[in-house]
Amino acid sequence: MTNLLYVTCNVRPQDRSRTLSLGNEFLEEYIRWNPKDEVQVLDLYRDSIQRVDQDVLNVWERIERGEDYGLLSDGERHKIARLWRLADQFRNCDKYVFVTHGLNLWFTAEFKMYIDAICIRDRTYRITPQGAKSMLPDQFRKSLHLHACSPYRFVQEQDQSVAYLRSVLNFLGVTNQETALLGGDDSEQGSNEEYQAARCKLLELAQRF
Repeated sequence: MTNLLYVTCNVRPQDRSRTLSLGNEFLEEYIRWNPKDEVQVLDLYRDSIQRVDQDVLNVWERIERGEDYGLLSDGERHKIARLWRLADQFRNCDKYVFVTHGLNLWFTAEFKMYIDAICIRDRTYRITPQGAKSMLPDQFRKSLHLHACSPYRFVQEQDQSVAYLRSVLNFLGVTNQETALLGGDDSEQGSNEEYQAARCKLLELAQRF
């Protein structure tokens, strides 16, 4: 059985979001073709994502110095456990779908918090004499990133979201990556032709993802 992790990060309701609408169509089609697969859904605006705050940084430093985990306070253990749960969930999946939109040439803060929560030392990567290396088991992993860029241009500057996520996934060992882009997320904006082209691509991809 294959495990798919479906992650959304969009504050709009689905009927106002082009990415959420397309993502949901993709997921329904994927489940139709893969009824035995386990699908886990994570909504980064609904589900609580632990921030890497001062408490978390202090705990990491103390554990690195050899302090016993049992000496942590209840609050510290709770924060660390939430991070470990997200990192373990990511590590235990085989396929990933990310449905996002850009804000000021990058992701919204909630998505960056999620990336920080899954890139955890001695959980999803380790430090070696040659540098940081992924700890994910050596298996064929794949991802789909459905992303809406800003509908307007920032002069000559480009949205950095897609390239950033691609680098993080490559580092973690997810090298088979698909991307579908839209110019704008609001359902009342953007090109209908572009939307339909992305829809066709996603529904076709769902059959072989």
